[in-house]
Order: sequence, then C-alpha cells, then structure tokens
Amino acid sequence: MTEEYRKTVLSSGIRVITERMPHVRSVAVGVWVETGSRREPESRGGVSHLIEHLVFKGTATRSAEVIARAIDSVGGQMDAFTTKEYTCFYVQVLDEHLPLAVDLLTDILLHPLFNAEELEREKSVVLQEIKMVEDTPDDLIHDLFAAQVWEGHPLGRPILGTREAVSGFNRDTILSHFEEEYVPRKIIIAVTGNVTHDHVVDLFNAGFDGFQRPPLDRPSLTPRMHPGVNIVHKALEQVHVIMGLPGLGHAASERYALFLLNDVVGGSMSSRLFQEVRERQGLVYSIHSGVQAFVDTGTLYIYAATDAPNFSKVLKAILKEIRDLKKDSVTGEELRRAKDHLKGSLMLSLESTSSRMNRLAKHEMHLGSFLTLDAMLAAIDAVRPEEVQGLIADLLDEERLALTTLGPLDRRNLPRELGRH
Repeated sequence: MTEEYRKTVLSSGIRVITERMPHVRSVAVGVWVETGSRREPESRGGVSHLIEHLVFKGTATRSAEVIARAIDSVGGQMDAFTTKEYTCFYVQVLDEHLPLAVDLLTDILLHPLFNAEELEREKSVVLQEIKMVEDTPDDLIHDLFAAQVWEGHPLGRPILGTREAVSGFNRDTILSHFEEEYVPRKIIIAVTGNVTHDHVVDLFNAGFDGFQRPPLDRPSLTPRMHPGVNIVHKALEQVHVIMGLPGLGHAASERYALFLLNDVVGGSMSSRLFQEVRERQGLVYSIHSGVQAFVDTGTLYIYAATDAPNFSKVLKAILKEIRDLKKDSVTGEELRRAKDHLKGSLMLSLESTSSRMNRLAKHEMHLGSFLTLDAMLAAIDAVRPEEVQGLIADLLDEERLALTTLGPLDRRNLPRELGRH
C-alpha cells in the first residue's frame, strides 16, 4: 500500500502535512502546537494544560455547549492533550465533515474567550485532576521520578501544575501565555484519512486567514539527569518503584536500537523482567520498562509494584538482569524476537487514522521529515547486535541510576548494593 504524504507551509509559517488513506471513510485532524509544560516559567507551572482545557469553553461565536453539540451531531470525537513539549487538539469525523472539523479547530484556537467564570470553573476541574493523580500511585510516581531526575529544570515539573499555581492563575496570565506560545511558526496541522492535500490546505488557509503572531524567544535550558535514591513514604498497600537510567533524545540515530533494547529488558511479555520477576518468581503483578524521549535528552526506565517485604527481592532481580545484560549482551534470538514484536506492534498501531495522524505530527516535530512505514520497518531490521551492545555499555550505568519509590518503605528496605547512593 502506498503512503501518500504531502507537506505545505502556509504563508503564515503554519505547516500542513497530510497522508491520504483512500480506503477509509474517516479523517483525523490534529492541530499540534510546539509548546507544553517545558516552556512555562516557574510561576506559570500548569498554564499550558489549563489553556488546553479552556479553549473548548467558548469562543466569540460558540458556547462550550454549542462546540460539544456540533461535534456530537456528526458522531465525531474531539479532544486534546498536553505533554511536556507539545499540545495537541484533534477531531475525528467522517470525511464529509472535514470542513466542520477545520471550522471548530480554527475557531477555538483563534477566538477563545477565556471567560473569567469559565476560568474559575475549569481551575476547579484541574484541581480535581491533580487530586486524582495523587490518588493514583502508578501515575503519581512518574511525577515524583521526573521531579527527582530533572531537578531544577522545567521537565521536572508536573504537566498539571501545583494546586497553589493553578489556583492563582488569572485571565491576564492565561491570555499572555496563550499569545506568546500559540504562534503560527509553532503550529503543525496533521491530517490523515480519506482527504486530498489541496482541500485540507484550502480549508486551513481560509480558517487561519490573517493569523500572524511573531514567536517569543524563550531561552531553553539543557536538562541534566540527576542520579540518586528518593524514598517517598505513603500509606499504600504496595511499593511503587521507578528505576531510571539515561536514554536518548527523539531524533537520536540509535533510537531503534534503544527501542529493541527496551523490548528485551521489559517492553513485552516475553521480556527478561516480565519472565523473571513476574512469571518465575511471582513477585509482582505489574512490571515493565519504557523509553521516555524529549528533544535533547531521555530516560530508559523500569517500573514495578510489589509489597514491602518483597521490595528488596524485586530490586535485586532488576539489578541482576541489568548486570547480566552488561556481561553477556542480548542474544541473537532475543534480538530477532524483539524486532518481530516491534514491527508487528508498529504495523497494527498504524491501522487507525488517529495513530497515523500522531505519527505524521511527531515525525515533523522531531525529524522535520516523514518516514514511511517501510522505512521504519527497514530501520528496525537494520539494527545490528553491536549497536545494542554499544547502548548497553553506554546507558546501563549504575553510577547514573535514579531510583524513586512511593509507598510503605524506608531506607532499611534497600538492598546493600544501593546503600552507597
């Protein structure tokens, strides 16, 4: 199947990228803004996420209810999310309703009211969201881990912000941040489905007509990863733990080797950690590894949850797997399995218009270009054992290990090997 990819830069600087999928009847439309919690001054922590909520709460011509009803009336879906480095607003509709999707998205991003009453209401919604994270240990530990490893850097701050910061925001703060960050040069429009590129360009050209705003130059700090042990005591049934090691940035040439290493460590049910710690020793229900990547840095992390008496055993088992990898590397059979798993997951994930739309935007943001599915599969196949071995030597470095725990635990539960941290 050919992938019909096209890109146009509008006169304002907005990038429009499309991938035509003529065999489907739907279309996924995403407006991606290259701003997130990383771009916030400390006093504005959480403002990007609050803006993402507020733009849906009414424009110059539509109330929040009218916006919701417009999308519901055509059976579509409309949503948004904020990360540390970007914010995305997306709509999924039948192809015939593309003009409505463009009209709604351009309206909420060009003419949001940021009404004072709605602001107060939405602040209280976000405060509930913050409380929900605090009540969800497997979410909360990721925020605690980020605060530890990226200490002193915006990456270490939670996307939702803090109760104090969110409670204190006023309309002026919201509006000035919005106008500084939501500028044409930071906007990528990604559309996939049964569409033609020229039609998409025409619709967005009209929708964003006259939109001009110069970008604000904010200095960007380079993050540095902080190793060490952080034990956060909380009355829970289980101890949640994240062990973090250095990773890679989004565009690193060795990223496919890292994806494969992650797959072998804990990224699948046949991975070393899942098989050893859950299946053979029965010490956990949940254990996995993951790759977190940013523009200029990243982490390879391992997450597990267990009860306090077994914590030390789980930690020792994880450290043993890391040391075994350093000693013996990945076997040819493991690498082959990881490649098959990664390729299969990739192909399955790209059957939907929304996941393809995500891929379009992320490739543009991270690489400034587009990789076809075939090119990605070839890149996975091309990874050589020595590349994975090189990453094991570079990244699985216990001197740079960061450990965060949340639950009923104190330092006495730590295995002796970690005592020196």
